[in-house]
Amino acid sequence: MTLTKVMQLGLARAGLNTANSIFLDRARDYFNEGTKDLAQRHDWRWLIKSSTITTADGTKAYSLAADVLKPLMFVHTTDDVTMSMVDIQEMIQADPDNDEEGASRFVVVNGINSSTGYWEVDLHPIPDTSSETITYHYFAFVPDKTSSNDSTDLAATMPLWSQWAMVHFIAARYKGEKGDEQGETNDFNSYLFAVESNIKTDESQDGNEHYRFPRRGSTYPMVNFVVQTGTLG
Repeated sequence: MTLTKVMQLGLARAGLNTANSIFLDRARDYFNEGTKDLAQRHDWRWLIKSSTITTADGTKAYSLAADVLKPLMFVHTTDDVTMSMVDIQEMIQADPDNDEEGASRFVVVNGINSSTGYWEVDLHPIPDTSSETITYHYFAFVPDKTSSNDSTDLAATMPLWSQWAMVHFIAARYKGEKGDEQGETNDFNSYLFAVESNIKTDESQDGNEHYRFPRRGSTYPMVNFVVQTGTLG
């Protein structure tokens, strides 16, 4: 669906004029609010993205992409090694002056860069080489839509089920604005039902990860069980 279609469906559920530009502008605001709420309710696989950092010799701090909700993992692509995400306390304990330079193997997520408004990370040791590539994977949020996005199909941004969830979110917010508390509750519950239903679907995308005991034979002549506490029953 296009953003316009989602907004019109939400307005129709709220009993409002679907062609009114003022209503559509407010519906777009509610859509943007709803996608942020949705992104934080689960680590959605459809919101996993990746980007890169290019190191600069002697530079410790780097901003991440504008749509990062939370970082997932970092890989030093040039050196072909994974990097550990550690908190600031661990880093200070390991290097109180935070001035060690070398091949970066650790990442500290510092929070929001006051200039860009984006997530910022520190690399440790501080890179001593420029133009090396660090790839990071992260959970994104859906960037805010403007009127220029109204006629664009949302399929490239979010799955169809979440588009229908936004219909209920928009309707709920508008009904609440108009004083229809029961209607607001009903539509918001419909939104939450869609979210909870698709959390189960999203969690089932791990593939065939059933644990199996090895078959006894020449490769595995014995199977040993180690019981830490309790008993096997």
